[in-house]
Amino acid sequence: MKAVSFLSDKWAWLRSAAPDAFVLRASVGRFGEDDLPARPDRHLIRTAITELRQAVGPLGEPVAARVTRWDRGLPQYAVGHHDRVRDIREAAAKLPGLGLCGAAYEGVGVAACVATGRTAARQALAEAEAA
Repeated sequence: MKAVSFLSDKWAWLRSAAPDAFVLRASVGRFGEDDLPARPDRHLIRTAITELRQAVGPLGEPVAARVTRWDRGLPQYAVGHHDRVRDIREAAAKLPGLGLCGAAYEGVGVAACVATGRTAARQALAEAEAA
């Protein structure tokens, strides 16, 4: 399990549409699991439910489930990723005007990408003001 979002906690309209249920999104797949997109939907759903129960406890059975495959849609970080990113950032710091941001660095989620974008923008502004 890479990520789980309880969407009905994020968006009230989902909670009000089904007050006795919840909606969640689970993202499965780990680095090196290249065969995962070829597995049947039922296998992916069962794997997600099993791992969710291990993480949060009893959840009941899903009323409905849908699998959406994003084969190669997001980076898969290998062991040592954080060290490589540190080294890249140290090298980039020596090149004025170069900012690094996006899913390749600190995380693939929207919040992580926005955070790296803001940091790169602040860096660019600071460099422009100093020039």
